[in-house]
Amino acid sequence: MKAFFNDLLEYTYRSNLETILILERNESKISAKTLNIVSHLLNAHHIWNHRILGKKPRFGVWDLQQIENLGEFNKECFERSKRILKNLAFSKQITYTTSKGDTFSSTIQEILFHIVNHSTYHRGQIMAQLRESGLEPISTDFIFYKR
Repeated sequence: MKAFFNDLLEYTYRSNLETILILERNESKISAKTLNIVSHLLNAHHIWNHRILGKKPRFGVWDLQQIENLGEFNKECFERSKRILKNLAFSKQITYTTSKGDTFSSTIQEILFHIVNHSTYHRGQIMAQLRESGLEPISTDFIFYKR
């Protein structure tokens, strides 16, 4: 199962990276809404990693990131998730407090799946916004990554 999650994390990293490269190449055409969503996507990944590790995140869920920092931020999130996957048990329960102040508990496996799923959801939104901005979106479907 960890091998599959390793693959999912690699897919998420590479799909995020391809998305970021489009944003970098077309910075003047990117809407504030698009930058807000890609920032949120990466901030959430960062926050979930920190929740698993019991550390305070550097960013809030809706903090705005600069386009020139997105690639490095994506890599940082990916590498931290890979270390989590390698070193911690899937079944470990993580108790965390949401940005709204509610407390919940989830397993590391559930959280890692959420990171992948959440990223996929928001990349879909980003691709729709790219099309609205007159840019050609890319497919970031998992099956295309696997081909």
